[in-house]
Amino acid sequence: MSTIELVRRTAIGAERWEPCITSDGRTIGDAEWLRRRTDDGWSHTAMLWRCEPMTFDYEFPGDESFVIIAGAVNITLTESGERVELRKGDVASFPKGTRSVWTVLERLEKFTVVSG
Repeated sequence: MSTIELVRRTAIGAERWEPCITSDGRTIGDAEWLRRRTDDGWSHTAMLWRCEPMTFDYEFPGDESFVIIAGAVNITLTESGERVELRKGDVASFPKGTRSVWTVLERLEKFTVVSG
């Protein structure tokens, strides 16, 4: 396989979305997967993700960093009660195991990378 065949590409608005199903079986939004890899206890995921307004609990399964492409979300950290407000153009990073409650205020789209 050539190096160029290993490169995965997409474009915002490509419309190749599929349901995003969490490890506990919940469907939360849609994803367009760029990379999904798990090897011997290590994982790396890169994807575009979108969600309509809703509220859900979320424990970060790995270190997760993302940029908000569109929309707005409030993320309440379960342990401290602190709230992180994010909008289009914001970039954030959360450590693995952080428990949170997401309140999607406006249709949200983000590019995210999860590793751990």
